[in-house]
Amino acid sequence: MPPVRRGRGAPRPASYRKEDGQRDLGASISFPDDALSAVFARLSHNAADVIRCAATCRCWGRVVARDAAVLSHSLPPLPHLALGFFHQDAAAPTARTRKRKCSATGQASAQPCFVPTARLLRGLRTPPLAATPAGNHVLAHARPVAARNGWLVLELRRERHADGLRLCVCNPMSGDLALLPPLSGAENPGDYACALLTGHDLDPPRPLSASSFRLLVVYNRRSCTAFRCYSRDANRWGPEASRRSSSGSGPKKIASHKLRAAGGHSVVIRGVAYWALGRTALAVRLVDGPDQEPVELAMPPRGILADLPPGWHLLGLAPDGKLMHLDMAFGGTGDHIYLSLMKRVLCPSGDDDPCGAGKWEPTGVIQLKEITCKWTRQEAVSLRWYCEKSCVLFFTLGEGTCSPGTYALNLATEEVQKVTDGLECHSWRNFVGYEMDGVAYLASIAC
Repeated sequence: MPPVRRGRGAPRPASYRKEDGQRDLGASISFPDDALSAVFARLSHNAADVIRCAATCRCWGRVVARDAAVLSHSLPPLPHLALGFFHQDAAAPTARTRKRKCSATGQASAQPCFVPTARLLRGLRTPPLAATPAGNHVLAHARPVAARNGWLVLELRRERHADGLRLCVCNPMSGDLALLPPLSGAENPGDYACALLTGHDLDPPRPLSASSFRLLVVYNRRSCTAFRCYSRDANRWGPEASRRSSSGSGPKKIASHKLRAAGGHSVVIRGVAYWALGRTALAVRLVDGPDQEPVELAMPPRGILADLPPGWHLLGLAPDGKLMHLDMAFGGTGDHIYLSLMKRVLCPSGDDDPCGAGKWEPTGVIQLKEITCKWTRQEAVSLRWYCEKSCVLFFTLGEGTCSPGTYALNLATEEVQKVTDGLECHSWRNFVGYEMDGVAYLASIAC
């Protein structure tokens, strides 16, 4: 039956309208932040629910970002994400080379580059340094030094050596940035190594805010090696502490080339930062309190191979929480030469002396038979960075290998993934891995 036709002059039915008391009730109701926090905290059975709430609107996302530290403790363990790495194509320029480049090309040196992993490409965004406040100006000539839990440490380039050390700690995902007071004049450290610690890295862990951190710096004075710590909560550097030999006869000063080699790659376990030093490691405990001096802990005098070429060994964190030493070696014979990764862990003798009386024990070998080499050249392999939260090791392969480029090896699953391709990857400088924990992840997706 055909539909009934109305005449052109017939009146049209009135459109449906809500009464005044029924108009957009959902849009007019706003919940206080405390009420939203209580609701989100009860979603402890599923982290995906909290993530969906953070993506609903800016208001809810702001609450999730603010309470990320509290929510991460009530949720099941979130995966640690190795998002990628920062690098620079060549050595950071000096004031003279920058002037030459600007006069020749009209452009200054580029900011540090970020290379994402495949996991990041499947959903997470690239952390842009330019998103930080005054990022293009402040970070124009910055050098990546260290990273931890979503934070990135950058050294602002010096125009002159007398300018001292200027450091910046930023979160590229959220845009948070902190310019540390410069260390100049008599406080200028020269060559140094550093470690970044957040509240969860202390012993015992402290529920600090997501924006809190501490930066521990190790450097040389004329007669000894010294330690100093910066606290963001206090916004100042603490007192300087000198290295003391536990036996009274050992060296009080670390060779400058060893400090340069250690750089910003460190491993932090229960408030203790570790750097690789020849046959052993340097261990410094960060004592709680803004005016407390860092204290060096005794370590086994040997147990690590000392004749390894540069780039063939690195410190890491084993899945069971022990300090781990990684060193690369060649495996196979004849025409089939491949890479092997040797693992050693520091087994403490007891809780009272977790470092000094322990021993380095071999725990296994990871054979990377899919990565073959044409010849055994030491310069062909370089271990770059170990992301201790996600157990991912970044390394680069150069000339003499079957497939030069950058690789990511997951030590928990022993799966290897090629991130970038090309010989130029092996010449990258200032290589720093970037990862996030659950707190940083919740805060970043809500921004």
